[in-house]
Amino acid sequence: MASLIQKTVDWFRIVRQRYIVRFFLSILFVVVSVYSALFFLLMPAYEDKSVTAWEAVYWTINRLTTTGELSPSLVYTSAPIQLLSVTIQISGLAFFFAAFPLAIIPALERRILGEPAKFYWSMHDHIIVCGYNDMVESLIDELVAAGTPFVVIDNDIGLVRELQQKLVPAIYGDPMEEETLISAGACDARYIIANREDEEDNAKIVLVATGICKAKVIAVIDDISHAHYFEYAGATEVLSPKKLLGVYLAEKATASWRDELFGAGELVSDFFIIELPIYPGSPFDGLTLRESSIPERCGAALVGIWHRGNLELEPGPDSRISAENVLVAVGQRQQLLGLQGLTRTIELKDVSERLHSVIAGFGDVGRAIKDILDSHGLSSTIIDPRAKTGTYLQGDATDEGILHEAKIEKAASFFAASHVDRDNIFSTLIARRMSPDIHIFARANSRESIDKLYRAGADFVFSLSTIAAQMMAEMLVGDSIVTLSEGLKVLSVPVGSSLAGKTIAQSRIRTRTGCTVIVASLLDGEPKTNPRASFVLETDTTIVVLGNAKQIRKFKKRFA
Repeated sequence: MASLIQKTVDWFRIVRQRYIVRFFLSILFVVVSVYSALFFLLMPAYEDKSVTAWEAVYWTINRLTTTGELSPSLVYTSAPIQLLSVTIQISGLAFFFAAFPLAIIPALERRILGEPAKFYWSMHDHIIVCGYNDMVESLIDELVAAGTPFVVIDNDIGLVRELQQKLVPAIYGDPMEEETLISAGACDARYIIANREDEEDNAKIVLVATGICKAKVIAVIDDISHAHYFEYAGATEVLSPKKLLGVYLAEKATASWRDELFGAGELVSDFFIIELPIYPGSPFDGLTLRESSIPERCGAALVGIWHRGNLELEPGPDSRISAENVLVAVGQRQQLLGLQGLTRTIELKDVSERLHSVIAGFGDVGRAIKDILDSHGLSSTIIDPRAKTGTYLQGDATDEGILHEAKIEKAASFFAASHVDRDNIFSTLIARRMSPDIHIFARANSRESIDKLYRAGADFVFSLSTIAAQMMAEMLVGDSIVTLSEGLKVLSVPVGSSLAGKTIAQSRIRTRTGCTVIVASLLDGEPKTNPRASFVLETDTTIVVLGNAKQIRKFKKRFA
């Protein structure tokens, strides 16, 4: 049924784009013919006047255009013809109101602006993205920040024109056609990403792309159970954003309970950055940074503290740590493992017995979360309206009774994994009220819901499109840029001539770009965290800056 609806939508899109003018002209011809025939028949019957066919057409066009200029022979007084006249005038207004935005204005735009580019020049070792959505918007930020060339292909002329106006490389065409892919440089591309809404379209793109020049193709699909079909078609990789998000959520939630550093990004040689949640009962819970003595206890250093979506950079000694916080720490692997051990209270050997999670929603995201928890020997309870028996509860996660039955009060983690943001917001509100110390990991299906979920009490909120884009970018361009929560990025870069010899204050990095220097590493010394404004930048120094995608882009353009 969904496929039929999509095909219907595509058909109307094609009609609108290619045949809309002819469609309206045909409608106009039918309308004029019918009304002219009625006038031709009614005038002798009610006005005792005969009119020619041409006069009937002339009268109808006058009524449709509401010009009001008529010859004396066409004057009428009878009610039926007056009613016909009013009907024609209303029809004319409706017709022209519909025709202007759908046919006339687009035709004028095409005449004045021309069609968007159908060919992109001088592209090699680039990424071709077929289709545009929220994930691609996030992926573009990642690719631009990494300096990786790319081009977007879409058959929506308005969208392509809008992207080109934003200076986003985009071409107009059907990505399921060989000519379009060749125009985008498919044979010289690093990867081709099939990312249309319809999985059938993506399969066609895979077949066409691999048939042209054995290109590497990534197929993005909604239902992971269809992955093998795309592999048969020749896809190099098959990705499901929902599964990626589920795996990421579960790994993030369980990382502190395992002797490994999930999500750690290497800044310089054997020096990493990681986000670590503080669990209730941790030795740090309730202490200030001065009282925690983190550098003395494990050697790691803090560069920031998250509090439900808000990041405090360069926290002072009086900044207080609580179970609502996530620490942003840097250090060597063993130092960070030591810090990770201090963020929890349960010994690793007791984890499988004492940790329990509640998962609200058992679609692709919820199923991926459960699979990861099961693989680590951790118990979980599923809440879903279509749930089975056993560890599954049939019901609504926004129902306090259902959450109580799932033992939310004793759970270590709660996953709001529904495909409906409203349900995730309400279940987060209730879970936080019923269990103030629980760690809540929430799925955001739209970016607008991220702040609402944080305000509802979530500790971690992950956007479906953002996480999928980040993980795809890591596959496409590697680890040159580390991404933290909320789309914040960390970039390591050697000090260039534009910065050499200046202090951090003199460089005005934060003023000019919005980025913050969080680490400075000398070739012959230990990395220095949170360097002061008086720190002198030398050519043998590597600095690590933190900012969002736009800020990192500004920094690279100005200083890198």
